[in-house]
Amino acid sequence: MLNNIAWDIANQGGRVFYSGGYVRDYLLTGQAELGKDIDLEVFGLNKDELISVLSTYGQPIVVGKSFPVIKIRHNPKWDFTLPETPQISYREACARRDFTINAMMMDVLSGAILDFFDGRKDLDNKLIRHTTEHVFAVDPLRVYRAVQLAARFSFSIETTTLELMKQTNLDDIKPERILAELSKLLLLAHKPSLGLSYMQETGILKCRHPMLFRLIGCEQSPLNHPEGDVWQHTLQVVDICARLKIKSQDQEVLMFAALLHDLGKPTTTCSRNGKITAYGHDVEGEKLARIFLNQLNASKSLIIGVSKLVREHMHPILLYKSRDQVSDKAIRKLVNRVNVRELLLLAEADFKGRGQERDFAPVQEWLNDRISRLGLDPEKGITPYVQGRDLIALGLKPGPEFRKIMDQCFEMQLEGKSRQEILNRIKEDI
Repeated sequence: MLNNIAWDIANQGGRVFYSGGYVRDYLLTGQAELGKDIDLEVFGLNKDELISVLSTYGQPIVVGKSFPVIKIRHNPKWDFTLPETPQISYREACARRDFTINAMMMDVLSGAILDFFDGRKDLDNKLIRHTTEHVFAVDPLRVYRAVQLAARFSFSIETTTLELMKQTNLDDIKPERILAELSKLLLLAHKPSLGLSYMQETGILKCRHPMLFRLIGCEQSPLNHPEGDVWQHTLQVVDICARLKIKSQDQEVLMFAALLHDLGKPTTTCSRNGKITAYGHDVEGEKLARIFLNQLNASKSLIIGVSKLVREHMHPILLYKSRDQVSDKAIRKLVNRVNVRELLLLAEADFKGRGQERDFAPVQEWLNDRISRLGLDPEKGITPYVQGRDLIALGLKPGPEFRKIMDQCFEMQLEGKSRQEILNRIKEDI
C-alpha cells in the first residue's frame, strides 16, 4: 500500500522518502526493525494536498502545529512529515537530522539513497558523528541519543562530536524525555555499559545524575569485588542483565534495577579495621532508587518494581549462605514480598558482575527447591487463608482491632499453620 501512496504522491508532483532510523537500520541489516514506526518525508506537496492523497487510504491524523506529522493507522504506523518550508532542498532537510547515520533518505519508489553527510561511510566505520555544529543546541536531548545509539550498535562517538556534547547545557531537558532515552539504552543495547561510560566521559552523569556519579570512586572490598569501584561493578551487572533480560517478564524494571541496585553504597560505605563494608546499602538504595525515578517522572509501576528489587537484591545470597538455618517462614516472607524469579535474575548479575567466573546455579537451585517444597509460586505473593468475611462469620466486627487480627492470621500462615488451625486459634482468643 505504501508504494501506491508513493505513486499517488508522485502523480501530484511530489516525492516521498524513507528517512531517519529506517534507512539506517535497512543499510545495517538489510531490513527495517519489525513493528517500528516508519518515518517518511514528502517533498513537492503542501499539507492539504498530502492529506487529500492520504485520505484515500485511511483517516489521516495530524499531530503537532509547527512541524506537523500526518499519521496513517497501519502496522507499523506511517508518519509523514513535510519540510519546514516548500523551498527547502534535500540537503537542507537532511541537515536537520542529528547524526550522519540518521540523515540519509531513501526514495520509496526507486530505492535511491541520498547521503549528503557520509552516513554510509560512518555506518561502515561504526561511528556516531553529528551533522552540523548546531544539532545539540537545537535539542540537547541528542546528547543522550548519541550515547544510547553508541551502546545499541556498539559504535564509537567521533571526537569532535564528543567535545560538542561536553559543551552542551543539559539543564532544561524534560525528565520524561531523558527516561525514554535511558530506557532505550538499557533495553536495546547488548552492552549498555558502552553508553553509560560515554555518559561518564561527557559529563552527563555529573550534571544530571549525581547519584550515579557518586558510584565512581566508591571503594569496595577487594576480596569480594576485585573488579574495582561500585561504578565498575554496576557496569558489569548491567551488561550481564542485558543478556539475562530475555528471561524477564518486565525487562524495563529489571534493567533499571540493575543500574540502580547499589545507589545506597556511597552513603553506607565505611572502613573498619581495614575492612570495607556497606551495611544497609540495600535499604538506603531502595529510597534513592525511588528518588532517582521520581525525578525522571517514571510511572508508579516502574518505581515500585525497581525499588522492590533493589531492596531485596542481596537476599538470595544471604539466605543461601545461612541455608541450614533458614526457616520456611523466611522463604514464605520473601515470596510474599517480591517476584523471586525476577529477583534471581538481578541477584545472578550482581553475583557474577565482579570480573571473574562465578557459578550462581547452586544458589538458584537451592532457593527454587525450597520454594517448590512449600508449594509456592515464586512469581506470585501469598494469598491469605483468612479473609475479613471469615472473622465476621466468627462474630467479630470491623474496627480498630480487626486489622491487627488479620495480620496475626497471616503471620500464623507464614509460620506454616493451616487455615483451620488459624481459625481455631482465633476462636480460642475470642
